[in-house]
Amino acid sequence: MPAPKKVTREDILEGALNTLRESGFASVNARSVAKNLGCSTQPIYLSYKNMNELKTELIKRAIQEHSSRVKECMEGQNIKWSRYCSYGIGLVRFAKEEKQLFRFLYLDDGQNGNRQDDIHIPQIIRVIQEDYGYSEEIARQFHRDMTFYSFGIAVMVNKGSLEISIDDLATTFHREFLALTSIYGVPPKQLSEKQYGENNT
Repeated sequence: MPAPKKVTREDILEGALNTLRESGFASVNARSVAKNLGCSTQPIYLSYKNMNELKTELIKRAIQEHSSRVKECMEGQNIKWSRYCSYGIGLVRFAKEEKQLFRFLYLDDGQNGNRQDDIHIPQIIRVIQEDYGYSEEIARQFHRDMTFYSFGIAVMVNKGSLEISIDDLATTFHREFLALTSIYGVPPKQLSEKQYGENNT
């Protein structure tokens, strides 16, 4: 008779992540995770001291998943848009494709505090400085204002109140970018349409 499959700590964490993806953070408990894995709750308590420990790891894993998805879009090969535009597109894509994870990380209250401090911020600020020639101070102010705009779109897409194609999304980011240059000044570096955020189609 074959030995029963060993359920590893990583398996349990992935099971918790899948439960969060399917039903939201409030649904994550020992029974729901065990059901997702097709096992009893025993392996969970053999690998984790309690559910709080598992949930702490789950929060880190959810943030890592978000970071990976957005970074992949921003650093993707053969993209039609600027690095900065691709960051916004990555955020909106994540909001659409990972509805529960986006809600958990950005909209739900009482889980782990607010998440206004995006871990991509240092990289994004460098991108704005390198590609557009703004000072660090202006880059931070510019990105703050652009975030208000892109986050609003992401929330509407997440809630299903807005359908928008990637090309249209790039165009609307382009227009907002240009609007903000009237406040913060024309970028010191001379830019092509692609660098502004417009696609090449």
